[in-house]
Amino acid sequence: MLKPNFKGRLIAIGGNEDKVNNLVVLKRVVQEIGKSAYKVVVVTTASEVPEQRGKEYSKIFTDLGAYEVETLDIQQRFEANDPNNLSKLENVDLIFFVGGDQLRLTTIVGGSKVLSSIKSHLEAGALIAGTSAGAAAFADVMIYEGKSEEALIKGKVLTTAGFGFVENVIFDTHFMARGRIGRLIQIVSTNPACIGVGIGEDSGVILKGEGTVEVIGSGQIIIVDGSHIGHSNMMKIEPGASIAVENIIIHSLVNGYQYDFKNRLFISPPQKGKQI
Repeated sequence: MLKPNFKGRLIAIGGNEDKVNNLVVLKRVVQEIGKSAYKVVVVTTASEVPEQRGKEYSKIFTDLGAYEVETLDIQQRFEANDPNNLSKLENVDLIFFVGGDQLRLTTIVGGSKVLSSIKSHLEAGALIAGTSAGAAAFADVMIYEGKSEEALIKGKVLTTAGFGFVENVIFDTHFMARGRIGRLIQIVSTNPACIGVGIGEDSGVILKGEGTVEVIGSGQIIIVDGSHIGHSNMMKIEPGASIAVENIIIHSLVNGYQYDFKNRLFISPPQKGKQI
């Protein structure tokens, strides 16, 4: 969950969010900024077509009211420590990470002065949002490889350190479209303290410091909770063998539902006309 001293918020998006029609997810991102005039920095490092993605999101956020949109196109390690790039983050209200390759993102930006500055902005109250790979990198543990069809085979899902904006949570994106439930089950099986959050396309989760996430968008969010795991063969099998695990808890959430990370509770929206 978000560290207690953070005043900011995170929005993790599952990828392929609507950028043309209703823009429900991106409009909610803007709503969370809480200002009618705001500055956005778009980080395009993860993308193979950074210039295209930078122009695309710059137009979207400008159309949605941003008075300034800066593109942070960091393609090499030295650029992540460049004072000119650090200056682009001054007075920022929203930092937005585009999709692409999350391992590329963490390899280039991880441990840099730019990342340190972004964390400081989060602590001070800025909003950070990311889509697809940009969201996958948010947590302290990040999946960077693993085919869906091999996900419950020991050693087939690979992880590394993410940016560490949140702890004991792991995000997987494009979740329903790419059938990635097995990836989260494997990761949670190896570390039941970690909560898996699978984010569908055109949907996302808003995380705030109190430890509760709210679901937004048109898709589904899958929560994988390993706190009640009983038996697991993980320690007994060799790499390449199939995994057996007992009592994984899975929740499916849609727009308006919430999940309490601290107490591991599913929260349904209040019914209209009824008091709670």
